[in-house]
Amino acid sequence: MMVWIQYTLIFWLRCVSLIALLLFGCIAYSQQQKTILTLSKQSPALFKSYKFFIQQVEDKRKEPGAGMGKVIVFGKELPMTLPGAAEKELFLYWSFAAPKNKDTYLPLYITVKDFQINEKRVAPNKVTGEIKLSVTFRWYRNMQPVELTNYQTSANYIRPEQDFDYEKLAGQLLNQSLIHFNKWMTSNAGKSSALARNLLLVFKEITIPGQSDTVFYDPKRPLVWSDFKGQSSRPGSRYAAAVFTSFGYEGKSYPKGDDLVVEIGLKIFMVKSMSWGRPDAHNTTTLRHEQLHFDVTRIVVERFKERLKKAELTIEDFDSEIQYQFLEAFREMNTEQENYDGETGHGINGSAQAGWDRKISAEIEAIYSMQ
Repeated sequence: MMVWIQYTLIFWLRCVSLIALLLFGCIAYSQQQKTILTLSKQSPALFKSYKFFIQQVEDKRKEPGAGMGKVIVFGKELPMTLPGAAEKELFLYWSFAAPKNKDTYLPLYITVKDFQINEKRVAPNKVTGEIKLSVTFRWYRNMQPVELTNYQTSANYIRPEQDFDYEKLAGQLLNQSLIHFNKWMTSNAGKSSALARNLLLVFKEITIPGQSDTVFYDPKRPLVWSDFKGQSSRPGSRYAAAVFTSFGYEGKSYPKGDDLVVEIGLKIFMVKSMSWGRPDAHNTTTLRHEQLHFDVTRIVVERFKERLKKAELTIEDFDSEIQYQFLEAFREMNTEQENYDGETGHGINGSAQAGWDRKISAEIEAIYSMQ
């Protein structure tokens, strides 16, 4: 009885092993029921000249991974896949076509939105298919993404039920995507701020000829009493004269080569209709005091320029920093003018006036000697 039981156990163990072997064989067989799309690297490179390299590829398809769709093989519908994950396979393919040759090249990030092949058997020995590709291109500047352009295409085909060169078809679409970007980059170089690598700050002093009510600052053209067109005396005013000086700026930006040029046009001016002097005070001493008010405004503008040169201006947001520094300079101008009048007693304190004259004259001379 014991012998029969042992024999029965051995028999069942063999049956279980046979079932497991058959099951494993079915699984292995089912795993082989797919088509592998191998992307052979293109040689020579696609471009005679290019200024970018592939930094990263991201698979953002609805179903990321190695899957590519379904194709017809010997009358059967089988899944098509890449040898590995799409991010890896496409990076290897594209980076071979556009390798990193120089550090100055643009590091390009490619996001794959769609890349698939799907076929249908519509009749005996007749298969229809469609291949799609949709990608976007960007890069990162100062850790911020900069969107550049996109490429989307598809192709429909009809083929007989026989071996088909899927690799050639897919390669054509992948190559065209990089060709598209290369053309876009070439045509937009020096035209699109998205491609700018650096910010270049440029200053210009604006003077507008023929402005009857405005005197623009010029070290070679000091103020004269005829510039003071306002009411000769103000009710309740105990001062001999007053000059209205101020400054403003106009900003514009444009790409130039690899730079984004930020041009700041500065206006430093005196308004005649808001400036006045009593007739009995029309002397060189009083006029010199008012001229130094104008000089103070010019000095503050130079400090404004120096602060902007040191500021961390970015291509993404330079305007807000410029506006902030402008407001700071405007406050400084008002404070400096008050200090000047306070220490000189509005020009009455001769020794203090002489000290300010030496100080301001030296700063004005330094500004224009550097220019």
